[in-house]
Amino acid sequence: MGRGKLEMKRIENRTNRQVTYSKRRQGLMKKTKELAILCDAQIGLIIFSGTGKLHTYPESSNSSLEQTIQRYLNVQGIQLPVQDNREELFSELQALREAIHNAEQSIRNYLGEDLGPLPLEYLHKHEQKLESSLNVIRVRKNQLMQQQMENLRRKEQLLQTDNGNMYHWLMGGGQLQEQQQQQLMGQMPFIYGEDQPSSSTVLQLGTSSSSPHQYYPYHLQPTHPNLQDYE
Repeated sequence: MGRGKLEMKRIENRTNRQVTYSKRRQGLMKKTKELAILCDAQIGLIIFSGTGKLHTYPESSNSSLEQTIQRYLNVQGIQLPVQDNREELFSELQALREAIHNAEQSIRNYLGEDLGPLPLEYLHKHEQKLESSLNVIRVRKNQLMQQQMENLRRKEQLLQTDNGNMYHWLMGGGQLQEQQQQQLMGQMPFIYGEDQPSSSTVLQLGTSSSSPHQYYPYHLQPTHPNLQDYE
C-alpha cells in the first residue's frame, strides 16, 4: 500500500513534530552531501530547529560554510560591515538625544518658561525670532480676513441682485393686476368708479320704448310699510 498524502501544515503534536523534523533533517543532510560529492557543488546549509538548535552543512569545517556565504555575498553584491560600529552608533544616538533636549528647551523658552538662566544676548535673539513669527502670523491673518471680506461682498451683491429681481417681479405683477382691473371697469362702467348709475336711470332702462310692455313705477311712502297702488 502506498503512503498517504500528508497535509502541508504545522504538526500540532510536539512529539510527532520533533520526530518528523529529525527524520527529514537527516534525509536533507544526506541528499545535500550526495549532491555536493556527485556534482562537485559548493553547498552551504543552515537549519534552525523549532527549539533554536543549529545544524549546518558541512558539519566538519565551519570555514567551508563561511567561504560559501562570502561567495554568495560577492555574487549578490552585498557588503557586510567589517568593523564594529557600536561606538559610532552610540555617538550618533547621543547626538540625537542632545538635539531632542535642545528642541524641547527651545519650545519651553518660546512658551515663556525657564527664561531665568538665559543670557541677555539669547533673550534678544529669542525676541527677534518671536517678532518675526508674529509678523508672519499677522500677514496670514490679514490674508484670511481679506478673503472673508471679499466673500461677504460677493454675497451682499448677490443678495442685492436677488432683492432687485424680486422687487421688479412684484411691481410687474401689481401693474398687471391694475391693467386687468381697468379693462374690467371699461367693460362694466357702472360697477366701479364715479359713473355709478342712479335708481332713476335704472328705472328708465326698464321703461324704454323698446320694451313691448309698459311698466309703471311704484311710489314708496316713508310712513307706510306696504306698497301703494300705482297711478
